Amino acid sequence: MTVRAPHRAGRRDDRQGNPGAVSGSEGVALLPLRGPVQRILVLRPRALGDVLLVTPALRALKAGFPAAALHVAVDDILAPVLRRNPHVDRLWLLPRQRPVRRRDWWSLAWQLALVRFDLVLDLHGSPRTALLARLTGARNRVGYALRGRGRLYNLPVPRDSDRSGKRALQYGARVNLDIVARCGVAAATTDDASLVFVPDPAVEERLRRDLESTFPGRPRVGLAPAGTWQAKTYPAAAWAEVADRLAAAGCHLVLLWGPGERGTAEAVQRNMRVPAPLAPATDLEELAALLGHLDLLLSTDSGVKHLAVARGTPSLTVFGPTSPRAWMPPAGPHAWVRARLPCLECNLTRCTHHLCMRLLAPQAVAERALALLQVPFGVELQPPPG
Repeated sequence: MTVRAPHRAGRRDDRQGNPGAVSGSEGVALLPLRGPVQRILVLRPRALGDVLLVTPALRALKAGFPAAALHVAVDDILAPVLRRNPHVDRLWLLPRQRPVRRRDWWSLAWQLALVRFDLVLDLHGSPRTALLARLTGARNRVGYALRGRGRLYNLPVPRDSDRSGKRALQYGARVNLDIVARCGVAAATTDDASLVFVPDPAVEERLRRDLESTFPGRPRVGLAPAGTWQAKTYPAAAWAEVADRLAAAGCHLVLLWGPGERGTAEAVQRNMRVPAPLAPATDLEELAALLGHLDLLLSTDSGVKHLAVARGTPSLTVFGPTSPRAWMPPAGPHAWVRARLPCLECNLTRCTHHLCMRLLAPQAVAERALALLQVPFGVELQPPPG
């Protein structure tokens, strides 16, 4: 895992009239914002992990523009991620389920335009969010310089660029923070890449009691076997062997699943020697509460992993087509494993040979997990009876 040193704080000045602005001579390619900033809109509709990865940028924006009202537009199904975020003044919910009536979409665009935002940051970059940014009429519209849609921003930036404006492969939260830094927010404010999720106290307490009654012993390990892409999905039989090795070492396992993922969790359960229980159906609030009381989460590179990171739960991530440098936090009790192959980090959503997942030995995954838990991992599994 790559760990990057923090950026130096720049000299303070009053460029753009922004509190805590930094000098471009400190390696920050400042964007030429026009006028005072009193109302800010961040567009980040989907997905779970990406919305969590934008929360450090929201914290930095609120610190850099303390007098400004900070609005965020997010998919309605992801509203719980930001509902109690202390840095967000208002949420705008974008309908996720189709079909969406065209009249409703234009009504939302009209309402956003009426707010008269001074600064809009499109941290998603789809054609729809680019058009929404343009329709706000904001005098400062920051977004990715992508073909076609980049013309809808007056302050385009290269995708996956650092605060100097150069392309760089780095942690997703850092990419968002570097865009905020280019808006004139001080480097010291934009160095904290820790994710933010504020749980519901009532849900938290209920899930704590349920988990302690079901799993009175420790360590408690959650296994989320589903992958958002076919290419990121570790085989069910391999996950089952990992789970068997952890159970043999004394770990208490629970299989986690979300919408459309129950079949994947059940496949792992069927392949286990002593099947681990499936977690009950949970919404986002309940899943976050459950993760907060685990000692370790095992998963592929998925939104559940980012939610565990936000809750401070140690994690072990199986990687293949995506890069740990882009999707692993630079600090904390988090680790990753992958097979050594020349085709890694291909970013393909589907793969015909799937070697990066098929060749990753379950024993290596289990041993890395047990090392994180500080549990001895010299476990030999007995052959199945018969």
